[in-house]
Amino acid sequence: MSIKSIIAKQIEKRLGGYKIQLNKIDSSLPEKLSKEKSVGIIGGGLAGVSAAIFLSERGFRVKIFEKEKYLGGKVGSWPVKFDDGFSTQVEHGFHAFFRQYYNLRELLKKIDAFKYLIPIDDYLILTKEHGNYGFRNLDTVPVLNILSMAKTGIYSYKEAMLNPGFRKMTSLLTYNREKTFSKFDNVSFKDFADDVKLPPEMRLMFTTFSRAFFAEPQYISMAELIKSFHSYFLSNDHGLLYDVLDDDFEDTLWKPAKAYLSKFKSTISLDSKITSFKKEGNQFVINDERFDYAIIASDVKGTKSIINNSDYFKNEHPSFFNQMTNLKQSQRYSVLRIWIDKDIRQGVPFFIFTDALKILDSVTIYHRMEKSSEDWVKKNGGGIFELHSYAVPDDFPKEEIRNQFLEEFEEYFPEIKGYKVKYEHLQVKDDFTAFHTNLYKTRPTVKTEVESLFLAGDWVKLENPAMLMEAATTSALYTANLILSKEGLKGESILSVPLRGLLA
Repeated sequence: MSIKSIIAKQIEKRLGGYKIQLNKIDSSLPEKLSKEKSVGIIGGGLAGVSAAIFLSERGFRVKIFEKEKYLGGKVGSWPVKFDDGFSTQVEHGFHAFFRQYYNLRELLKKIDAFKYLIPIDDYLILTKEHGNYGFRNLDTVPVLNILSMAKTGIYSYKEAMLNPGFRKMTSLLTYNREKTFSKFDNVSFKDFADDVKLPPEMRLMFTTFSRAFFAEPQYISMAELIKSFHSYFLSNDHGLLYDVLDDDFEDTLWKPAKAYLSKFKSTISLDSKITSFKKEGNQFVINDERFDYAIIASDVKGTKSIINNSDYFKNEHPSFFNQMTNLKQSQRYSVLRIWIDKDIRQGVPFFIFTDALKILDSVTIYHRMEKSSEDWVKKNGGGIFELHSYAVPDDFPKEEIRNQFLEEFEEYFPEIKGYKVKYEHLQVKDDFTAFHTNLYKTRPTVKTEVESLFLAGDWVKLENPAMLMEAATTSALYTANLILSKEGLKGESILSVPLRGLLA
């Protein structure tokens, strides 16, 4: 066995393995209800649908209330039609299915959607001032991956040795939920990077990473960034590469989910805004329907609105009311989908990070990823691209976003000069989760002070360091297990990356 293999084994042992199970399952308990119980789920995104799946297959009668005309929330897909009759599906933006999203991937297998995943070639960052960086060939073992990162040009060993502040970067290896948030939640990444005197190239990489969590460097909590770096890079041996669904989310995710739910006592009510939500005795009343349990699985913006419009919570549970209505949503983000008459160069992955000149954070080449987009390009030529800004600066005018996107796109891909836009669809929204400084202390958990009311979503505080889609799915598992426990039923397994960093 080589020295590297011995070190790799010791690192895995120190972490307690790369995949852990958080809970013990009592196999002596029954799997299904002996008498009917009902659950009302507000929000048909990934968290809400996941909770519906975990509970309906155990015999619960579930109903999902979704305000949109489609399922999926921030992973949703909906039809748009253009003036000349062309119709297609669009989404909130590209989503990466990382290989350490253990709970989400198990869910995809359950509903027979896992077969639609395809791998990306590289984790690529393009810049105008510092060159381009690819991470495909990094070592995948934690710590060894940081050391091998030096060969990409992100940093040099010499810089690390000569920079006394660089020692503080070991904080990335000491993730411990309570200690990390106690020490770093009030520190922004910008302040931390200034203090450490991060080299420009490494600052660039972290800035790109932080913006992917819908916050500019001066806003994002360093604790959240340490947690995310632990979750994605320093707690598993999958590296930075990931998978994507090979076609539109409606076809590859939500149709399979609906087909699976149809086997059980489940109802999906689309285009159903919450007009009333209260508790009467031991039951919840949602839009005049009664339920034994309730789960709020809407996004932060929707949750604030729902609770703010409920006199019941305002009068009966004022502390919960204040906590919910003071939730913070993200900065604005924007997505521009364009169908143009030219294509960009070959040899790049279908998702590319860009160092934003002003707003452009990433470019997705849809016709090299999605089957339906590929079919359109085969017939019409050109290309289909998504231009994404994860955190539009607060002072950037909304009316200038579209043109700025196109200007930066052409700056990074000059081969498309002279292109013509055939179709376009622009979104500017602010409904994502905020991972800003000083939010951890008041971030709600899955369990609430209201008996039999639970929360699920990527904005909920969890025991383990799951993020984004994995956090949404994991929160649904925690929620389901609390309800299953109350009914004396066997729990669901919850998987995770290690809870602590290598040096914690």
